[in-house]
Amino acid sequence: MTVPDLPSSELIDEDPRETISRLIANEEERLRSRQSDLATARNALVRLHDLGAVQAVPAIAPITVEVAPTLLRTLLDQTHGPVRNAVMRKDVGSGTDEDWMSYNLEVVRAGKEQRTLYDDSVLDSPVLSAEISEWAAAGELQRVLNSMPSEFVIYGDAAVVSPAIWGDPESEYVVVREPMLIHLFIEFFDRLWDAGTPVPSPRGNNEGEDEHLLTLLGRGFKDEAIARYLGWSLRTVRRRVARLMEELGAKTRFQLGAEAVRAGRLATAGAGSSNGTVTAAYQGSGPVPAQLGRRERTG
Repeated sequence: MTVPDLPSSELIDEDPRETISRLIANEEERLRSRQSDLATARNALVRLHDLGAVQAVPAIAPITVEVAPTLLRTLLDQTHGPVRNAVMRKDVGSGTDEDWMSYNLEVVRAGKEQRTLYDDSVLDSPVLSAEISEWAAAGELQRVLNSMPSEFVIYGDAAVVSPAIWGDPESEYVVVREPMLIHLFIEFFDRLWDAGTPVPSPRGNNEGEDEHLLTLLGRGFKDEAIARYLGWSLRTVRRRVARLMEELGAKTRFQLGAEAVRAGRLATAGAGSSNGTVTAAYQGSGPVPAQLGRRERTG
């Protein structure tokens, strides 16, 4: 019986555990190197397209979370116009890559216009609130929405990066380059932006808080969301609403909206209402715009 030739290896006077650990470390380093090479290759493909070397580019192409930061950096550097950013969560996706986020922050500080809509759930976390404040200080334009339908980023009018499954930021990502779809995303974002409310800043007094409360009610925010937004307790929100109803002689919240408009304490139109009038949002019945009604979260 013949014995097949086996690869030769050097005999090393080394603890087998150290040998195995060293070999695993070497393989991990090779994998990191390969991932870096793949990211570079994808970046080169993007640049080839920009140079006109590639004629056929898919209107929607999948990208992995690992490659996303490289692609996003390229888009940020090479596209003109504002960046429109819709954020559902900050614990998944490319937003968790520290190098990418640090670079993006510096680009905003350098003057790149970036408008970001945050789901109001970010206000639940003091850590996230502090992070958002840092971006605001860098120059980011910010608003908060009482339920973000999905997460996506629009780079000028050149591309959109979005989860492959609408509303699921944990799914794989796609890049959209079809001009008609990009302009649809821009229109959708701008409507959400109009329905949003500026991210609150700490107040030292009660000046204007009643009007702010009326505005939030007019935009369809529920009591729980108002409490989160203003940093009040739910009991405080309901107590203040009751006081305003008594002050304005209203028996229902719908009447409160009408009386507030009549008293000049609330505008007669709002982007968050279902029929173009602020008072409609006080009614508490009938269909509510999807972007304003708080969804039940699962998981």
